[in-house]
Amino acid sequence: NQPCEIANFGRDTVPLDLILLLDVSGSVQKYLRDIAAVARSALTTLQPRDRVAVMIFSRDSWIEQPFTSDPAEISEALEKSSHELPVGSGTRINAAIISAIGFLGRQDQSTVKRRAILVVTDNSGISYQVHQQSVIQSLWEKAVVLNAIVVNRHPHPPVPRAGAVINPDFAFDDVFPLADATGGEAIAASKPQQSLSEMLTHIRARYVLLYHAPGGVPGSFHKIRVELSETARKRFPHAIIRTRGGYYVNREQAKD
Repeated sequence: NQPCEIANFGRDTVPLDLILLLDVSGSVQKYLRDIAAVARSALTTLQPRDRVAVMIFSRDSWIEQPFTSDPAEISEALEKSSHELPVGSGTRINAAIISAIGFLGRQDQSTVKRRAILVVTDNSGISYQVHQQSVIQSLWEKAVVLNAIVVNRHPHPPVPRAGAVINPDFAFDDVFPLADATGGEAIAASKPQQSLSEMLTHIRARYVLLYHAPGGVPGSFHKIRVELSETARKRFPHAIIRTRGGYYVNREQAKD
């Protein structure tokens, strides 16, 4: 709740590391084949220094293609993923996202890059041992933006009945609040191949807003709220602002 002076604002030209996180459960695979068919043309929105990795999941998750800037390798991995058989029963979306965050964190940190995950899923999973708030915290800590394409006639999980006590280990996974908390975008799509190019364009063309972060106790959480000025809101009454909900103070910021 303290206004901060903006130091710089503009289109983000920082290279992107993007993980395509693909749900290979039976209900999603037919959509993955459609996505694989248009992947090469959709990937043209990315820049030469951008890198993409392909990770697939059902109950477990694994890397299908490590980070590469070669569209042919990415397309081949997507095609292969669309024919992978799910391992075990059940789908663990939250656990897969945590694995993707971990993979991003193991990359070379010497170069400044933006980090994002684009998950394609039916949004039908169980949060066994990996709860929603811990996923959000991990995304905030690693500055990762989560985006999602949900392929399901009923994209949102069932709403618990009033007064029901839910064991968090058996709550439903839900990518929509994860995207909202990190400033990403989650959409329901019956034809995800048409949404892939648009989503990649949105991820690549985000704005960057820089300001001097106030100091604080290392590990403490600072909320971020970004609003249009009254004049700008009048000019763009239907504008939607998506931004990360906050950040955790690191040691360098704590010295300020």
